[in-house]
Amino acid sequence: MVFSALDKGKDMVAKIVKQGIALWFTLIMGMELTYGAQYEAGVHYFELPTPVAVSGDGVEVTEYFSYMCGHCYQFEPVLAAWVERLPEDVVFDRTPAIWNKPYQQMAQVYYTLKAMNVLDKMHLEVFNAIHLKRMNLQDPSKIADLLADNGIDGVAFGKVFASFGVRASLQQAEARGRAYQATGVPSLIVNGKYRIDAGAAGSTQAMLAIADYLIELERP
Repeated sequence: MVFSALDKGKDMVAKIVKQGIALWFTLIMGMELTYGAQYEAGVHYFELPTPVAVSGDGVEVTEYFSYMCGHCYQFEPVLAAWVERLPEDVVFDRTPAIWNKPYQQMAQVYYTLKAMNVLDKMHLEVFNAIHLKRMNLQDPSKIADLLADNGIDGVAFGKVFASFGVRASLQQAEARGRAYQATGVPSLIVNGKYRIDAGAAGSTQAMLAIADYLIELERP
């Protein structure tokens, strides 16, 4: 009976969360239709002085983030739900911020996981390890523990972590970060032309409404 009650409670919480996300999207879409025309460059979002090259496969949206950032961690579930509903002509990617040694370490972890094709599996796990489990992933042994818990070969990870390809990705990310001119994370970059910050947008949720607006502007 105890387990049954717990299961029912979990189901109820999951249902409430899903309903809340659905309601949130409905409200955001309403805001876009009502207020979209009132979004102003230099007020709600910023035009980059020098556009950043994008893939060219549709409109590209990039999250500028760090695993070390608590606001990025809180933003992640809402962002993930938004990404799931993006149309096929919108490409989503991420660029990790590299502002100090801890941020650089986690950017290197990000690109290593991406190179190993396990990023989808491990992205939220890394966030949870830092912000929920309070693991110090600046300690290589803690990274090894996290990988082992998720069935990933630590030796293989170490080789890719120190590889030329990952170091090149870090250099490219650092260059993009300078071009973004962001002073905080998370930020969203739309098609290499526009930066959306939570402060100017008013909230991380409002960032997504502005991103939707800019995506429509960039569509041919």
